[in-house]
Amino acid sequence: MTESKRPPLGRMDGRIAVVTGASTGIGAAIAREFVRAGAKVHAIARRPEVITENLGAEIVADGRCVPHKVDVSDAAAVQALANELSTEPVDTLVCAAGINIPRRRVAELTIDAWRELVEINLNGVFYCLHAFLDQLRANEGDLVVISSVAAAWPDHSGAGYGATKSGLLGFARGVGIDEHAQGVRVSTILPGIVDTPILDKRPIPPPPELREWCLQPEDVAATCLLAVTLPPRANLAESTMVATRLQSLGKTQQANPQLPESLQRGG
Repeated sequence: MTESKRPPLGRMDGRIAVVTGASTGIGAAIAREFVRAGAKVHAIARRPEVITENLGAEIVADGRCVPHKVDVSDAAAVQALANELSTEPVDTLVCAAGINIPRRRVAELTIDAWRELVEINLNGVFYCLHAFLDQLRANEGDLVVISSVAAAWPDHSGAGYGATKSGLLGFARGVGIDEHAQGVRVSTILPGIVDTPILDKRPIPPPPELREWCLQPEDVAATCLLAVTLPPRANLAESTMVATRLQSLGKTQQANPQLPESLQRGG
């Protein structure tokens, strides 16, 4: 997509986006923000009915958002969807699907849990890019990968989760090197603690007073929109976001003198 053909900053009129993990949390917020900005969004999740509930039946009914039941860890299903959408075709791919587990300390981490983390958090991104790469190339499109500050700084997210997010960071950097000459722009967003349902999977879920200080999914969505609507000459290659009152770069566990010690430990 040449610079002259792009809508103004913050607008996505005429663009076709695929957003994974779009039923709740960050993925849902990105899908909603893209629709608001004028894009048509193909929203992927294992529970498509939740996409409709969270984004609104009206935007689904009028075709601005199209839910799809696809598990990103199923490479064949992802490829089938890409084939189905090849006539549109897609110019924006956001990989926001991800999971974590309650029993995340390395001594508790089972082989099955490790495989599930890798298959969804890391392999799922490769499966999606592999399926949609030709369409992104043809449209000088954007790939956005939702990683985590856990990719670079140890925290209480667990070794398995951190390993998958580190893998995403390395993968996205490699894709950027391989594909920038093909017109594909790659952005990685690394949020700190975000108030999403994934926090409920923590061994000790954060209390409401802590969640009020977290990043919100809409904050990540706004950054994602910025990344994909910048002029082609500019690339928001990596963006680290942290909750102002809870975190700082390189120190990602909750630490605030106003919080009781039990909350500062994270988990």
